[in-house]
Amino acid sequence: MCRCPAVNKAQEKMSMKIEEIEAKREQLIFTARMYGMYAEETLRCSQELDHMIVEVQSREFPFS
Repeated sequence: MCRCPAVNKAQEKMSMKIEEIEAKREQLIFTARMYGMYAEETLRCSQELDHMIVEVQSREFPFS
């Protein structure tokens, strides 16, 4: 592991984002089971998850 504070901070932030994405994914699964795949709540949750993933990807892979 790098001892550089800036790198460690970035890794910590990324780890937190990944945990947030995982929590949103779990919420999406729960919502879909409770309300159905095409319910407004499920679609909203899916869009939020998509947005979170795109945000992380654009930060990690800005030239992709």
